Amino acid sequence: MAACALLLGACAAKPPIQTPVLVQTPPRVVVVMDPQLTELLAYQSALRLMTPSELVKAQLDLAKADHAPHNTVRRAMLQATVRGPGDLARAQALLEPLATATGKDAQLLAPLVQLLSSQYAELRRQDESIDKLNAQLRDAQRRNDLLNEKLEALKNIERSLSVRPAAGAPK
Repeated sequence: MAACALLLGACAAKPPIQTPVLVQTPPRVVVVMDPQLTELLAYQSALRLMTPSELVKAQLDLAKADHAPHNTVRRAMLQATVRGPGDLARAQALLEPLATATGKDAQLLAPLVQLLSSQYAELRRQDESIDKLNAQLRDAQRRNDLLNEKLEALKNIERSLSVRPAAGAPK
């Protein structure tokens, strides 16, 4: 019996030995928003909801403000929101000095400035593309109108021709 138990025990599979696996979790990143950035993002959101008269009032208020970096970003945001001819270019021009500035406030605002500048550049490219397509559309419509006029002229000529008698009909 003891021999049988030994034989059966030898046949039984041994459980595999599990080696512990170390799993590294990425470090937890805690972003502390600067109050200035939070305020600028809130200002951008508020601009989108403003009426044209409120935008004009905001322009007048910003004209009186100092030329601190955060006010310059506000001016650029406002220019881009108004979207008159050349406003996006002016907004980009306002942001250019901030992108290369070395002051503490300017460095804090640098990522936002880069984002806004690239966004305004893309909007300018889209506006230029829209203008180009509109010009092509106007040209195509003009050509279409000319062709329609020619077609109508040909129809009038055809109607004005006297009707020919059928072949073999007595005169």
